[in-house]
Order: sequence, then C-alpha cells, then structure tokens
Amino acid sequence: MNRGTRDGTDDAGSRQPLHRPVLLREVVACLALCDGLVVVDGTVGAGGHARAIVSAIAPNGWLVGLDRDSEILAAARAQLAPGADGGRAEARVSLHHLPFSRLGEALAAIGQDRCDRVLLDLGVSSLQLDRPDRGFSFMADGPLDMRMDASQPTTAADWLARVGEDELADAIFQFGDERHSRRIARHLVATRRRTPILRTAQLARLVVEALPAPARHGRIHPATRTFQAIRMCVNDELGELQRGLQAARDALRPGGRLAVISFHSHEDRLVKHFLRAHFDVVTKKPIEATPDEVRDNPRARSAKLRCGVRREDAA
Repeated sequence: MNRGTRDGTDDAGSRQPLHRPVLLREVVACLALCDGLVVVDGTVGAGGHARAIVSAIAPNGWLVGLDRDSEILAAARAQLAPGADGGRAEARVSLHHLPFSRLGEALAAIGQDRCDRVLLDLGVSSLQLDRPDRGFSFMADGPLDMRMDASQPTTAADWLARVGEDELADAIFQFGDERHSRRIARHLVATRRRTPILRTAQLARLVVEALPAPARHGRIHPATRTFQAIRMCVNDELGELQRGLQAARDALRPGGRLAVISFHSHEDRLVKHFLRAHFDVVTKKPIEATPDEVRDNPRARSAKLRCGVRREDAA
C-alpha cells in the first residue's frame, strides 16, 4: 500500500506539481460552503484546499488554518495572502502552528468558540517529502527525522533506537501492511546493536536486505511501507486523529459538517466509526478519486473522503 500526499508527491517518489489538492471538487461539495461560514482547515498544508474554501466563504467568512509544520505554514501564508487569489473578494484568514487536535485554541484566537465546517486532510505534504533534511523520504539521503513538528523532541532515529523488536514488528505490520514485518524488525534490531541507524538511505538499505529476494521488486520501493509505519508512530498520527475528531465534534455547531480525507485503512476505519457514532453521515460510502484524477495525479488513488453533519444531540 502506498500512502498518498496532500499536495505533490507519493511515497514511492513520483514527482507531481505542487499544490494539487486531492478530491478538491468533492471536498467543496461535501462541505456545502457559502458566504459567512467559519471553516477550520486542520491540515492546511500548502493551501490547496484552503484557497478554494476562502473563495467560497468570501467576503464575510473566516478560514482558520492549522498545521503541525511551521515551514509548511509559511508556504500556506504566502498562498493565502491578500491579493494572492487574483484580487477577488476574500474571506478573512487566520493561520496557526498547532495540531488539529487543538483547533479550539485557534478558534478562540479569533474570538470564536464554535465553527461551521472542519476539514482534515491526513496525507503527508510534498513540502516535507521533498526536503531530504526532514528525513521523510528515502529518495534522497538525509537524517532519519520524520517529525511533522520539528519542535518535538523525538526523531525517527530516536524512536528506532529504543523501540522493542515486537513493538517495531507490530507497527510495521499494522501501519505499513508489511507482511515481512518480523524479518524487518529482527534485522533492524540486530543492526542497531552494532551501529546506530541514523540516515534514510541506511534504513532503506537495511529494509531491502531483510526481505526475501522476490519481495525486493514491485510497484513501489520495498522500504515504502516501513517508512510509512515509522513515520506514523513518530508523529502519533492515529492518536492525533482520535483527539482531532473529538475536537472537531466539540467545536462544530449542530448542523455543522466534518469532512476527512484519509489514506490509510486504520485512519479510514476510525473516521467511519466516529462519524456513525456522532454525525449524520453524508457519504454512505467513501468518495474516491475518479479514474481521470488518478491518471493525472497518481497519489490520489488511495484517498478516501467521508463527511458527516453534526447531530443536534451529539454529546
């Protein structure tokens, strides 16, 4: 399984133009946007979805954008600056270096305690993958970092140095869908006893070494799944999603809408069950990219969009 990215690259390394948001028309339709709404984009990234939202809620709406990555937030700030949308009437924009689980703080900063719409796009940004020094990708060698928020203390190298073999194998199997997870974990733990694992190219080489020969060739690079699993653990992505869904439910007004784009089966399952429990589901089945979008933008092939309307009696 190859996890897509929010705005430009897939984990196998194929390069796409930046700022091409996945399922853009479908997101705008699900959110049912109009002038004056307060909309939270909890994963603003490079601003692809946010630009469309700002246009749809102008001139009286608020776009509140959050991202864990301060560098990406700077790119979004440039994309959403006044006048960047061709001089048309624009909604107000407020950007915050926060994880989406803290969206309530971002709303409070603009004097709001509730919002009308929340969007969460759970893919990884190409602006992260394209920087070797960030350590997300094995396509160019760099330090084994993988932190979405560089101010957090634990890098992928730190995590890999201390995680137990069984926990590592379970993570690679569950979050990477890697059938050879036990072999990979065993080899990585044996290697770190001799030398620390500190570089992306080093980790990719070790994963390939651990695999049986037939598994070293395929549609995606054989280290893709392991890199994905480690990144999800380093950034506590499922924990953050659980907290973020609760925060979105608490912040949305009754009748407000939550839309989530996921790229991983565990994420999609969490979103599906959460919406069923607390929302009136708009998307009975997840919306997926059309064949045309997948052809033009291969990273969209694993994206799944779900949307729900907050119930009046949601607790």
